[in-house]
Amino acid sequence: MDIIIANIANKEALMQNTTNRTRYFLDIEPELRNRLKAMAALKGKSMKEWLTEAIIAKMEDEIDATEGLTALADVDGTISLEDYLESRKTNKS
Repeated sequence: MDIIIANIANKEALMQNTTNRTRYFLDIEPELRNRLKAMAALKGKSMKEWLTEAIIAKMEDEIDATEGLTALADVDGTISLEDYLESRKTNKS
């Protein structure tokens, strides 16, 4: 009887932790899965933890790249390359 009660308690705790989560099934080649499993093990993580961290890192990289490109597109206060090179010529003279 104690085992059944413990299982019910564990199931309820698990359900509380996953109520705001979505499951995603990923179909990958066995070789890639083995590499993923090995990499996660080397880091002392589960495959789920390793993949979650990798996805977050990739998303942060994409955000940084987008922000960087946006900053490069901002031309206020900048001069053209031709104007810059011309100003260097006149400053050396």
